[in-house]
This record gives sequence, C-alpha cells and structure tokens, in this order.
Amino acid sequence: MYESFGPAVDHVGGAITFRLFFPDSSRDILQYGRGGLPKIRRIAIAGTFHAGGWDPALALPMTLLPHGRGLLYVCTATELAEGFYQYKFVVHFENGDVRWVNDPCTRYSCRSGDADNSAVVIGGQKVAAVTTVHPLPPQAELVIYELAIDDFTANLSADRSQRNQLDIVRESIDHLVDLGVNAVEPLPWTAVPGGGFNWGYEPFLFFSVDERLTDLEGVPAEQNVERLSSLRRLIDALHERGIGVIMDGVFNHARAEFPYLQLYQNREDCPFIGQFEGGGFFEDFDFENGCTREFILDVCCYWIDRFGIDGIRFDYVRGFFRRREGDPGITTLIANLRRRLQSSGRPHFPLLLENLPDDRYQAIDEANRIGASGTWFDPLMFEAFATGRSGQLRGSYLRALDTGRDFGEGCGPVIYVENHDHGTLVNKIGGDRPGVERRQHWYRAQPHLIALFSACGAVMLHNGQEFGEERYLPEAGSDRVRPRPLQWEFRDDAAGEALLALHRRLIRLRREHPGLTSAHFHPRGVAAEAQQFDRDGYGIDAARQLLLLHRWGPARDGSSERFVVLINFSAKPQWVDVPFPFDGPWTDLLSGSVVTVKDCWCRQELVDSHYGRVFHARG
Repeated sequence: MYESFGPAVDHVGGAITFRLFFPDSSRDILQYGRGGLPKIRRIAIAGTFHAGGWDPALALPMTLLPHGRGLLYVCTATELAEGFYQYKFVVHFENGDVRWVNDPCTRYSCRSGDADNSAVVIGGQKVAAVTTVHPLPPQAELVIYELAIDDFTANLSADRSQRNQLDIVRESIDHLVDLGVNAVEPLPWTAVPGGGFNWGYEPFLFFSVDERLTDLEGVPAEQNVERLSSLRRLIDALHERGIGVIMDGVFNHARAEFPYLQLYQNREDCPFIGQFEGGGFFEDFDFENGCTREFILDVCCYWIDRFGIDGIRFDYVRGFFRRREGDPGITTLIANLRRRLQSSGRPHFPLLLENLPDDRYQAIDEANRIGASGTWFDPLMFEAFATGRSGQLRGSYLRALDTGRDFGEGCGPVIYVENHDHGTLVNKIGGDRPGVERRQHWYRAQPHLIALFSACGAVMLHNGQEFGEERYLPEAGSDRVRPRPLQWEFRDDAAGEALLALHRRLIRLRREHPGLTSAHFHPRGVAAEAQQFDRDGYGIDAARQLLLLHRWGPARDGSSERFVVLINFSAKPQWVDVPFPFDGPWTDLLSGSVVTVKDCWCRQELVDSHYGRVFHARG
C-alpha cells in the first residue's frame, strides 16, 4: 500500500499528485494498538515546483479525502515542465506548532544547504517495473562481494561531473567478473539525513536512494534528473554479467528525521515508532502495530518489484526479533515476504539475517526459528582474528569451521573472515593497531582463506580483501564509521597479486566443486580445548598449528565427491601423515598434484607454511 503513496507523476501531462497517508485505527482496527492521530489542523506543500517556492504563505494546500484505512491528504500541481523538483510539507498542528517535514514515501532525496528535502522528477529515464530477474545459484554456492560504494569508488578516476558513484561501480564490473563473485551486497543505499560520509545504517527515507550515491560534482540538483535510474542501470548491468544483487536493508530503526515521526504533533502518538525489542539504535520501529509491519513489507516489495533485487540482508535482527512465540517482527516480515515471493514466481530468494546475540552460535537456532534462508555467521571471522593476533591455533577453530552444524533444512550460514564492521583481516593478523603498516604479513591470511572457502555456506568477501587491503577500525566508539578508500594500487604489487590469484583460485574451486558447500564435516564435536589430532588422524594439532578435516557432498553431476583439507597455520613447512577415507588417486585442488593413497594413509605429505592442501576424489 505505502508504495502507492508519495508523488504520482503524469510525465505526459506535466502534473504531480502528492499523496500523504496516516493510519487510523478507528477506521481499521488492525492499523495499531498503541498510537493515535497526528493532530493536524492543515497541511500545505512548498517547494520549487510552483511559483510560491518555499514561502509558507503561498504553499499549496492539501485536501483531506476519505480512505478506508486512515486519513489521506492529496494535492495536485499541474503545467510543470520536465525537471527535478524539491518539496516539503508545511504542517500546522492543533496546538499552533508549524513544522516542515519530508515525505515518508518520496522516491528522491536532495541535500540543499543545511536541509534535506524530498524531491520528484518529471521526465528523465522512467524507472519501469522489472521485467526479468537474475536466477541466482543455490544460496550455499553464492560468493558475495560486500561493497561499500563510497570506499570502492573513492580512488577510481572518473569525471565526477558525468558519473556518480553508482555509475563508477557499473564501469568497474569487470573486476568483479574477473574475481569470480556471483553476487554483490552493497552497504545500504536508502537515504540518510545530512551530508558527509555514512555507511547507510541511519535511514530516514526508505523508498529513496541516498543523494551522495547519485550526485554529480558541480551539477545543480535541478539538472540531475537521472538519479533514481542510476541504481536500476547498475542492477541491470550486474545481471547482464551474471551477478545478483542482495539489498542490505535496515528495517529495525530509523533516524529521528524519519518523516512519520515528525508528522505527529506528539511523538508518542506516532504508531510507527516505539520501543519494540530495545534495539537501542536511533528510533525503533514498533512492529506490534500493523501499519509498521505493512510499511516495512511494502518497502521490501518496492525494491524487489521495481528494481529486481535478488535477495535481502536484514540488518541488526536483534532489534526486531521477539524470541517468544508469535513474533510480529522479523519472523512475520519474512513469512509475508515468502508468500509474496512465491506468488510472484520467485521462491529462491535469499532472506539473510545479521543477528548479533550474546552467544554467537545462538544465531543458528534463531535463524531456524525465524524461518530465514540464512544468517551472517561470525565465529569463523573471530577465530581468524584471534589466531592471527596470538599466533596460536585453538580447538575452537574446528567448531567455527563446522559452519553447517545445527542449521535446519532451507537455512544456512553466510561465512566470512572480514566485513565492514571490523578492521581488515590483514590488519588483524598483523597486530590490529592503528597507524602501523602490517601488510607485510599478508601471507598469514592464506590459511584462513583456504579454511573459509572449504567450509559450508555462502561465502562473503569484503571489498579490498581480495588484494590485501590493510585498514584498522576500532571495535567501539563513535569514530568507527569512517572512510576506508580502497587502495587499488595494492592490486598490482606482489602481495596483492598473490592474494588476488588465491581468491580467484578458491572461488573457481568452489564453483567447480559444490560438494564443499554441504554440511558434512568430520571431526564433529571436538572439544574447544583440544590439542591433538584424534585417533583417526583428524582435528587439530595445536603444537604444530595444523588442521585436518574430512568433507564430502554431492558433485555437480549428482555423484559424491570427497575432500581432505590440510591447513598449516605455522611459519614453517611441515611433513604430515594424512588420513584418507579410501585408497586410490587424490588430486590436490590447489596445486594440481596427485597423491596415491594406500591403506587409507599418505605418509609424510608436505604442506607449505601459512598454506594448505585440498585433496579431492570421487566416491
């Protein structure tokens, strides 16, 4: 429903009809239980679309019309030329207060001086409903590239008066194709208030792309009428190259500038905002109320239907997941999305959680209960950080690598050794300190990458990880959200070339051997304090910093394939007795060498320092 509000444009006739809706539980009892009416005396619209401009005395009045579920204010402006028009509601409340407020359903945002305005376009490229979708591979076979658009584009040369940030990403797709990823997950693109750098986790206009991503340097807003189409062109270009797009959606909270909060005389009457599960960031959405559930569902469906996204990652699920029965938050949202996706012929659509419970493994149980298709899985990343800092391999690394354990049918992990929320892997393994170049220790990342790509689940890379980007990020504090422009020159030095080659090899290995994505894992249930291989020769040798695993699953042709994974986290090459499940030739997928197994053992196999071997056979 909410996607039908906001400005409706008649491009041929040059008219805009503005529509602003408020839920009313006296008309529809399902709208809300907590909340009330906005207490508005009258509303008008000011902006650049009419002769009165921003003069509140000349603002166009809106008419209150009957609506079966609430209050609907409408106003139409006519005889408009093609262009980009800014506007705001001038709201007069019953107590005499007057407030300038944005449109909660606007499709465009614009920063003008110190103000954030809503905007509408007449002309330009029309953003039609999507007609085709990109068929993603099974979720477990995804290799996702987490893309911080600001950082990715910062050091890429381009004429910024002709290309915005989304255009620059579109022109850089060759890098993603060469790397081999099959999905990208940009940090949130929905509009945030204010200017300057932002990760995007502070949304206030949920139907709008943030202006910083679509702005052109030196080009007035009125001349930049292709803003919204930039995202659609990027998604279309990615689809053409075989890469899906997963939206990073922030749906548990909004900034205080969220228009619906400002459109109520008394904020406690706003049914959209209110404490739900104590997310603790900005203003929490109140999912007890039907209007909130409908608004967020409509936002999700807007990006699915109009832009053809291929999946959604739900940020900070802890803030809108009620752990007792009957959760009206994320559990209901995902159930409703599944019904909509099934009815539109898109049953294979990743619905992924970012859940941060106190117990990291609790995220598995909660993903199963919520009915998601997957969840971000932190343990492997934190084990990699801990091993890198201490130089000691712990038994708990085995449990972190057993990533498929305890997930229910249709649900699985998204695994990674680096993401936007932390310093880079190369920094962590080199000392995790600010202002100190640690990239000379890049090779210590290799065993963790081999572990990552030989584990169950969708693999995610953070941008720059592929060539050893080295950045410190504090784990707490207000200065965590900071620019980290990719140092593209690293791609061409010795460390960058080696890491890029390894990433390509591991991505290709995973694509060719889907058996690695299965949940089958041995040895399972090893104690966190384990120090030695088990009696079968598998597990962990803490003293030698060795890890040995047996993995298996279905190959591309339906037959069974087996893997024995040997990883050396130490600084010296080592000779290792390697157990195998059966005799015969086994191929090391990393080097291409073949070993012949007799009596289920290969004695004294060499594994390089900070590296590994992935032996493979059918059977």
